Amino acid sequence: MSLSIRPMRPDETDEVTALWRKCNLTVSYNDPEADIARARANPSSEILVGEEAGRIAATAMVGSEGHRGWMYYVAVDPDIQGGGHGRAMVKAAEDWLAGHGICKVMLLVRPTNTRVKAFYEKLGYAEEDRSLLTRWLHGGPGTDADPAEQWTIETTVTYLEMTQQPTRPTVPAPSGLRLSLQRAENPTVSFYRYLYNSIGAPWAWVNQRLSSDAEIAATIQDENVELYVLSVAGVPAGMVQLDRREADVVDLAYFGLMPEFISRGLGGYLLNWGIDQAWSSSPGRAAPAKVTVNTCDLDHPRALPLYQKMGFQPVRRETHRLPHPHLFGLEVPAHRR
Repeated sequence: MSLSIRPMRPDETDEVTALWRKCNLTVSYNDPEADIARARANPSSEILVGEEAGRIAATAMVGSEGHRGWMYYVAVDPDIQGGGHGRAMVKAAEDWLAGHGICKVMLLVRPTNTRVKAFYEKLGYAEEDRSLLTRWLHGGPGTDADPAEQWTIETTVTYLEMTQQPTRPTVPAPSGLRLSLQRAENPTVSFYRYLYNSIGAPWAWVNQRLSSDAEIAATIQDENVELYVLSVAGVPAGMVQLDRREADVVDLAYFGLMPEFISRGLGGYLLNWGIDQAWSSSPGRAAPAKVTVNTCDLDHPRALPLYQKMGFQPVRRETHRLPHPHLFGLEVPAHRR
């Protein structure tokens, strides 16, 4: 069967790393999950996967520094090797690099891996007379460093929900500010990234930074996803994103303020408005059975207390590892240092 080759999706990390381990491509001092996080965080790299019969059967990681291109993690499931899938993945990787203006492809092959070296030589690759010099800046063989600690960060996520619309008084808008709240109709990806990146930078919002433009567009332009923007005198000051794609549930997917507008009395007002909007009904759309939200200990220290003050109740807590903020040029929030 032929491969269907495409970029990796964010939810396929476990399947991809399982294939790499099956192909013996992982080593103790390289964390494959961290390698995936770094590749997805960098616009100059991509992870390509080849699907066969609904499963990931092959991969190739590609990237460049602007002049030379590199290939890593070229893998084909051992059960189906020999059918031309490796050649197809290399060709897809070369096409990706060529499409990004790269004129030379580089790769590393261990001297003991003679079979793989012969494979690349058949494709036209040649060994050059160069000296490879390296120096480990983090970890490496023979050290006690944990790659997961270097490239990811642990966080505790609290999941909350509200099963009845609150009857509290409405939080008034701060006085003296020219405020407007408007839904962004069919928002562009660039505008959404501006809001997400600007609002989330101090709190290590990284998940959407790993998503492709196509993945973001599919979410924010869905008719059941609503993006509202709070402006102060015409300047974007905050956002509320409501996700109604699950039946009878509205998820407060993202809520936050631009750093310049924090501590100006806008947080409680915007959150109160967002909750009321989540509970609202309209012709053809009933009010939800519950409203959900989650936050983690990287977020603003007042986020969890504010959600609880507004009527959300914690229902569970989970520990997750996220790509480390420094992969995106971000600092770890001060309260977590």
